[in-house]
Amino acid sequence: MLQLRRIGELVLTTPALELLRQTWPAAKITLVLSEACQELAPTLPRMDEVLVFQRKLGANYALLKRLLTGSFDLCLDFSGTDRSALFALASRARRRVAFDWACKGPLRRLVYQNFVHVAVNTQHTVDQMLGLLQPIGLHCDKPEPLLCLTVPPPAERRVKILLRECGVPQSFALLHPGTAVAEKYWLPERWAEVILHLQRKHGIACILTGGADPEELQHLRTIQTAVAMLGDGPLALPLVVLAGQLDLTLLTALVARCSLAICCDTAVMHMASAFLRPQISLFGPTNPFEWRPRHKLSRVVSAAFPTGPTTVFSPDFQPAPMSDIPTATVCQEIDAIFQTPSTAVAEGSSE
Repeated sequence: MLQLRRIGELVLTTPALELLRQTWPAAKITLVLSEACQELAPTLPRMDEVLVFQRKLGANYALLKRLLTGSFDLCLDFSGTDRSALFALASRARRRVAFDWACKGPLRRLVYQNFVHVAVNTQHTVDQMLGLLQPIGLHCDKPEPLLCLTVPPPAERRVKILLRECGVPQSFALLHPGTAVAEKYWLPERWAEVILHLQRKHGIACILTGGADPEELQHLRTIQTAVAMLGDGPLALPLVVLAGQLDLTLLTALVARCSLAICCDTAVMHMASAFLRPQISLFGPTNPFEWRPRHKLSRVVSAAFPTGPTTVFSPDFQPAPMSDIPTATVCQEIDAIFQTPSTAVAEGSSE
């Protein structure tokens, strides 16, 4: 299987990976993923072999050799890129399957035996990924299949130590303000207002996570400055910033333990969804119809409908700037989550 796209797309592919494993428990399944996703491998549904595509093309000799010398019956290409087409061809699998939108020119038709039509932009991304299994006779009978991640025991032990060292109690909110796309950034002062609301009204510690990208780190520093300026003295509870300090496996373990996750449309949103954490997802330029979490503890706030949570989703989506999302709407959803006993927010994840 080939999934060379970003972390979020890999997480959204996990229902397809899980269905393959459940259907063929004795099969040997090899997954090729991108270097950026390598650290997430221990959390995925059981794969017998994980191969990594390196950013530097010259560093992929071992990967190509393994594909060329392997004996593969089936190749599923979830990526649809030139590189994944090369790897599909190198696998020499007797049957190679891709999405029909990946059929670009006559050469692609020589690479694959099956092209699957999926309704792009009119289906949730999870359903699109599952659609690639149709030619091999696999169909998911669940209308909204769950994402599938697990926390390896070593990561669970590491995250317990981390929280203890940071002085964070068992109940904490995880906020992930950064994204790979600057247009998805929410205003720093509004993140600060949310942090103060969580601490003052609900008495909950906050952890800020993010990547090591300089722009993202600057965004988090601006949020911290805004908290200091809007607050009236030292915070009563911890505000811990762990941006750029966590590998993906440890980040996954942290997300799995949080009592509430608030983030933009990014991979952490999908991680929280995989563990059914209470969460608030902020959407602006992207369509929640295709990307939103679909479990009952999820609340979506869209800049296109900023006065309340979005409950009706459509392919006909008009993007709007993140600045259109007011703090009051997000705080309203925080209050609603804390007032719902079934979410068990204060308990976090199980020990």
